[in-house]
Amino acid sequence: MKENKTKDNKTEFDANKHTYQTIKAKPVKLKDNYDYFTLKWYKRPFSRLAVFIILTFMKFIVGPIFFGFKAVNKKILKKAKKEKRGYIFISNHIHPLDAFLTGSAIFSKKLYFTMLMTNLGMPFVGKLLKFLGGAPIPNNRSHLRDFRKQMRIVLDKGAWMAVYPESVLKPYHEGVRPFEKGAIRFALDNDVDILPMVYIYKKPSGIYKLYKKKPLLHLHILKPYKLEIKETKHETITYNSDVLENLMRSYFEEHNEFYKNE
Repeated sequence: MKENKTKDNKTEFDANKHTYQTIKAKPVKLKDNYDYFTLKWYKRPFSRLAVFIILTFMKFIVGPIFFGFKAVNKKILKKAKKEKRGYIFISNHIHPLDAFLTGSAIFSKKLYFTMLMTNLGMPFVGKLLKFLGGAPIPNNRSHLRDFRKQMRIVLDKGAWMAVYPESVLKPYHEGVRPFEKGAIRFALDNDVDILPMVYIYKKPSGIYKLYKKKPLLHLHILKPYKLEIKETKHETITYNSDVLENLMRSYFEEHNEFYKNE
């Protein structure tokens, strides 16, 4: 999420930043008091049922067959889930379905993933993403205040929220790209830890060699990260963003097995 400085030196988000789009989206305008996190009681049962069906399908069929998907370091994930508290979890953004692949690994937690407001303008897909836990980040300052209030509500209840610090999707990009600072800001504002995850590319082996030309996708879960507080909010956000970016980039470079130039 691109950030802009306001006159009072606060940081706002530019939710229009995007470099990859699979479906042409229509213009989107959110109403006042928009339900960003499906808080309305009559929506929740249907949303949870839909999420359960989709993530089950991803976990047992789509993930293993089409992507060779595998979650690594599950013990870290299991321990974090037992704590029953909110987390911001982050990863590199390398596939249109990576949010659902990650969700299939976490599965039992109440999950949300932040997304560009413009995604709501995609025919059918936009509404489906919202129904499945997509939380559109508004580009209006007053709406952004509502977004943050609702975010605190769900995180206080123990929900987990995906934020992509790279901001934009670049399919199968090799390496971890420079971070925007929205994920750190959300974690700081809501007093929650960050759970870093890194998508690693693996060379197809076994049966995958018969039909996979692209790399297998393995999601490595890293240890929870607690923000280190500095003298100012700006210093805190910048410092922790740099630390996490370097941590995840180094991890990717150490474990990645798939190179396009080979």
